[in-house]
Amino acid sequence: MGALLGMADRSPAAVKLIAPAGYLPNVPFLVRVEVNDNSGARNWSLWNADALLVADQPGIVLSTNHIVLRNGLGTALLTVSGTTNFNLTATVNGGQAARPVTNLSGQPVITVSGTLPGTSTTWSGIVNITGDVTVPVGHTLTIRSNTLVQINGVSSGTNAADLIVNGTIQSLGTEQHPVTITCPDPNLNWGQIRHDNAQPSIYQYTFITKAGRAPGEGHTGTAPALRPNNSTITFDGSVISDVTALGSTMGKIMMASGSTLIFRDCVLARARMGPEIAGTGLLCTNTYIMEMNGPDDADGIYLHDAAGRVLTLSRCVLAGGDDDAIDTLDSNVTVENCILRDWANPNEDAKGVSAFNGEVVLRRCLIANCFAGVSAKSDGPLAVVRLDHCTIIANTQGVSAATKANATAGNINFYLTNTIVRAVDAVYSDFGPNKFVSVTYCDLSEPWPGVGNITSDPLFVNAAGGDFHLQPGSPCIDAGDPAFSSDSDGSRTDIGFYTASTPAGGLFASITSPSSSAIFVVPANIAISATASSATGTVTRVEFFEGNTKLGEDTSNPYSLTWSNVLEGNYALRAVATQLGGLMATSAPVTISVASGEGPSTNVLVAAGSDWKYLDDGTDQGTNWMRLGFNDSAWKSGQAQLGYGDGDEVTSLVSVPTRATST
Repeated sequence: MGALLGMADRSPAAVKLIAPAGYLPNVPFLVRVEVNDNSGARNWSLWNADALLVADQPGIVLSTNHIVLRNGLGTALLTVSGTTNFNLTATVNGGQAARPVTNLSGQPVITVSGTLPGTSTTWSGIVNITGDVTVPVGHTLTIRSNTLVQINGVSSGTNAADLIVNGTIQSLGTEQHPVTITCPDPNLNWGQIRHDNAQPSIYQYTFITKAGRAPGEGHTGTAPALRPNNSTITFDGSVISDVTALGSTMGKIMMASGSTLIFRDCVLARARMGPEIAGTGLLCTNTYIMEMNGPDDADGIYLHDAAGRVLTLSRCVLAGGDDDAIDTLDSNVTVENCILRDWANPNEDAKGVSAFNGEVVLRRCLIANCFAGVSAKSDGPLAVVRLDHCTIIANTQGVSAATKANATAGNINFYLTNTIVRAVDAVYSDFGPNKFVSVTYCDLSEPWPGVGNITSDPLFVNAAGGDFHLQPGSPCIDAGDPAFSSDSDGSRTDIGFYTASTPAGGLFASITSPSSSAIFVVPANIAISATASSATGTVTRVEFFEGNTKLGEDTSNPYSLTWSNVLEGNYALRAVATQLGGLMATSAPVTISVASGEGPSTNVLVAAGSDWKYLDDGTDQGTNWMRLGFNDSAWKSGQAQLGYGDGDEVTSLVSVPTRATST
C-alpha cells in the first residue's frame, strides 16, 4: 500500500526568499518565494498558500505585499517606492525568510547600444541599454551576479530595443545575487532577446521581465520575450515573466525553432502563453509554468513539429491558464511526475494535455481541476497516449479520443493502467470504444472493460482542498497492476498518483557512458551506463530510453545495458531512475551518432599527381570497399583516374588554386 502520504505533516519546513540584493525606486523588482518540505524539496502538498511581504522601514512602500503560491512556489513583479535600505521578509503559514535590499540610487550606470566590440564584454552594476545591442559571432557577453540590466521600453508598437545574440551570453546570477533584465519604467516594455544561430549560452538565476514589444509570430501571433533560432540555451534557476502591459498579457514567454533548450528550477509566469517550441529539443525539470491568460491559445507550453527530438518534462508544475497546460502537435513527448492544475476555461475547452498526432507518455502525473483531462486528436497520422499511475480530475471528460474541424481522423490509441479518472465522462470517444486499446487496473467514474478496473470512490483525503492522497481504506491501495514494481513497503502498487507531497527533489540520474557526441560504426553494440542516487529513498531501477522507446532496465548498481545491432542514425539516450514509492528522475539527454562505416562524403583536398590504392579490372565490387576496415592489400598503388569508368564516376572533381591549404 505504500506510505499513506495524505496523513503526512503539512507544515512548511522552510521558506525561501529569492530577490535582487538591490533596487532602484519604481523599477520592476521580481520576488520569488518557495516553501520546502522536510526533505528539502518544494512542498507540493501546499496546494494553495499566500506569502505576505513586509519591508521593515516605514519609508518603503511595496506595490504589492502578497504572493499567491501554488504547490509551494509563487512569484510577483512589484515596484519599491522609497530611498532607504531595508529588510524584506516573506511569511508563509508562520514560516519566514528575509533578506537585505540596498538602494542603488547614485550608483554608476553604463550606457550601451550597438554591436559589442572585440571578443568579450563583461557587465556588472547597472547597465542601461538605449537601443539594439548585438553580441556578434565569436563574442562572449558575461553578465556578473547582482547586475541590473535596464532596457529602454516603449508604450506601443513592435520595434523596442532588442538584445541580439549571435555569439554567446553567460548570465551568471546566483540565488543570493540574481541578475535582473527589465525595463526601467513599469508602464513600458522592451523588445526581446534573440539567439540566432548563436553559440551555447546560459542564463543562471536571471530574472527577465517586461519584454514583448517585438514582432508577433507563432501560435498566438504575439511577441516572445525570448526568440531562440538554431541555438542551444540553458536556463538554471531563472524567471521569465510578466510579458504584460497595463495589467494585461501581451506576448508569450518564448518562440523557439531548431534549438535545444534546458530549463532547470525555473519559473515561467504571467504571459499570453508559455514557450512555443517548434522542431526543438527540450529537457524541462523542476520548473513551474504559471498564470498564462489570454483570449485564445493561452497554453502553458506548446510543443510541435519536433520529429526526432527528445521532449521531456519532469517534476514540473503547470498551474493556471486559459487553454491547455500542455499542447502537442506531431511530436513525441514524455511527461513524468508532474502536476497540471487549474486549466478550466470552458470557452477554450481547456485541457491538461492536448495531443495532436505523435505519442505522449504520462507517468506519475496529477491532472486536477481542468475542464478536460487528456484529449487526443488526429488528422491522419497515429496519435498515441499512454498513461500510467496518473490521477485525473476533470469537469467534463477525463480522457477522450476527440474530433475537431482540422482533426477528423480516428487514428488514435489510448493505453491506461494504474490510473484514477474522475469526471462527468471518464472515458469518451467520438470514434467508438476501440480507440482505448488497453484500460487495466484503473479506478474510473464509469464502468469500463478491462482487467482490474473498478468504479469505487478512491477516497481522496481532501479533493476540494487539492489533497489527492489516498485515505486508509481506499480501494485504490494495493489494487494496481501486480506486475508493476512494489511500493515502498514491499506491497502491491497502488492506483493513481498519490505521492505529490514528496517530489523527487533528492533523486538524481545521469548517463556516464557513452559521452555526448560519441560516434559508433555499424553494426554497433553500444554499452550504456548510468548512475542514480536518492537522498530520500532507495533507487529500485534505472530504465534506458532512446527517445521515447525503452531499451531495457537494470535493477542493480552500477546500472548498465548493451544496446545491440544499432543501425545508422542519430540518437538521444536518457536514463530514468525510479525509487521506492514510484518517484522518478530523468537524466540529461546524451546524443550519439552511428555511422554507416563508409568513407566521408565531405569535400577532400587531393594534390595533383597523388598516389592511392585503385582497382581497374572492370569487376563490380559492390559496396564493401567503401567501409572502414576493408582489406585493399591486393589493389594496385600509384597514380590513376579518380573514379574508375567512363562518365559514371560518383566522385566529383573540382579544380582549386595550387596554393590552397588544408587544415
